[in-house]
Amino acid sequence: MAFSDRTIEDIKSRLSIVDVVSSYTQVIQRNSAFWIRCPFHGNGSERTPSCKLNVERGSYYCFACHEHGSMFDFVMKMDKVTFPESVRLLAQKAGVAVEDETPADAKRKEEKNSLFELNEQMARTFHEMLLSSPEAEDARLYLAKRKITDETVRKFNLGYAPKDSRWLHSHMLKLGYSDDFLRQSGFFSRNNYPYPLFCNRLMFPVRSWQGRVVAFGARDLSFRDDTPKYINTPDTSVYSKKHNLYGFYESLENVKKGHEVIVCEGNFDAISLHQAGLAYAVAPFGTAFTSEQAGLIARYATTVKLLFDTDQAGQEATVKAITMLQEKGLETRILALDRYKDASEYLEKEGQDALRTCLEVSSDAFGYLVKRGLDLYNTRTPKGKSEFVQSMAPFLNATRSNVERDAYVRQISQVLGVGEVEIGRDLDDALSSRQTVRRQGVDQDSSTTHFRRLKVGDISPDLYMMLMFANHRGLFATYTRAFRFGDLKDREAQMIYLALESVRRDGVGRTDELFLSLIADDQVRHDVATSFLLPEFKVDNPEEVIDEILDRITLRKMEERRRLVLLQIRQGEAEGFSEAEQKELLNEKIDLDGQIRELSERLQNV
Repeated sequence: MAFSDRTIEDIKSRLSIVDVVSSYTQVIQRNSAFWIRCPFHGNGSERTPSCKLNVERGSYYCFACHEHGSMFDFVMKMDKVTFPESVRLLAQKAGVAVEDETPADAKRKEEKNSLFELNEQMARTFHEMLLSSPEAEDARLYLAKRKITDETVRKFNLGYAPKDSRWLHSHMLKLGYSDDFLRQSGFFSRNNYPYPLFCNRLMFPVRSWQGRVVAFGARDLSFRDDTPKYINTPDTSVYSKKHNLYGFYESLENVKKGHEVIVCEGNFDAISLHQAGLAYAVAPFGTAFTSEQAGLIARYATTVKLLFDTDQAGQEATVKAITMLQEKGLETRILALDRYKDASEYLEKEGQDALRTCLEVSSDAFGYLVKRGLDLYNTRTPKGKSEFVQSMAPFLNATRSNVERDAYVRQISQVLGVGEVEIGRDLDDALSSRQTVRRQGVDQDSSTTHFRRLKVGDISPDLYMMLMFANHRGLFATYTRAFRFGDLKDREAQMIYLALESVRRDGVGRTDELFLSLIADDQVRHDVATSFLLPEFKVDNPEEVIDEILDRITLRKMEERRRLVLLQIRQGEAEGFSEAEQKELLNEKIDLDGQIRELSERLQNV
């Protein structure tokens, strides 16, 4: 069975090989590498892990037995399932809807591969033109003025698009591409085809984290006021602005070594920082910094340094980025230039050594926000104190650790001369007001869409356990090895599991409001919202409740296995299984009988 390309890509974008393998065995991190004790030749009993996980490629390789493959191969071998079954299992884990590949899907896949090929070809062509075409002399002079070296030009594969507005279309037709394909390629105006987006421009190829050219940015070289300074490829079938970062691929090796990223504002800034020896700088491309980009960084880094422009827009962008990065659990620090607007201008005026020296000092994000709040609000007045706390609320409510959050509240209390309890109440009220609006909406919807009322006494053990986890989300990560998605029989429980897995994996949904937004099904979202209001789920000892339910689910699994063994025994008697096979089945039944009896007695005494 063929699955749609989107299904496979969605699974790979939401799950890493570490996420998948950690469900089966312990993953050991050494520096920036991940290892496991090979389950294929050593049954996971090796003293020294021999199987390495490649996060970038989503693959594994054992240096002892040479077993290797993708996350799908790993599931196939561990669970003894076919490829389609592995796709469906991982789709459930990732919360991805499975789509079978239709002829239209196959055509789209072919078109995407053709677009990847076109992007690669044009990146090479633009680069060769920049290096050798007489027409590109102005581009070369412009780069020299900006103090961009030949080495940097080669590293980032910078290029040049000719002035002739007919050249690009003519060149691509000669390469064999059709007009229908080129209209969707991102190289031409969609309203004025075949007029090119890129002519007489310095070209910046954009690579995905896997290294494939997916888009281009272009800097105008006519320097006319009526011409946009920068133009970027619009979203295409292979490119999404909010998911990609300029320079990320070029930075990846250094990021993996140092677990640190610098996020700056533009492509020239990223290039300048690389040239100054800070070869782990990236930039949003044609869009503001997004939560998806923060998630991409969080795969490889633990610390992010922000270097946005010193103007008002740059500072507002800094504040928004801090909150997104805090939600992902990343340590965030702020870099500041002692003069000039951005890193590119600093490099041009002062040189790479001066730029690198200037950026050796950074401040912590919390301190930055506090200083900014004190500058913006008159904290000598009660109103100003309240406004200051409200300005800090997004950052504080994005903070995962209660210990860290309490430490920040304590510092704010000292700065404002206001009690910690009062600050905490204001923060809780800010959250509660939004949650109340959502819950009121749920209640109103229930009267119009006839949601089934949640009756705690009638729900399955699976759903009860997932609702308990929804109310105590911090516990979920500690229990993920005690049971698996496939152990849950209740559809609602499965959907809550997927939302909880998103929280565990991506760090989103710390608040009740955000968690509810992860649940697509209206009835399930209604049930979870209702559980937030019920005392049955606000217990002081949720672990005891969860442990008991896990025992009941384990008992159910044992009884199901026992029924299957009995069926196999009867089948063996009818089909003449060997004596050894029959003995093995009988021994398994006897073992299961003992385990079921022991667990049943323990549950009766609870």
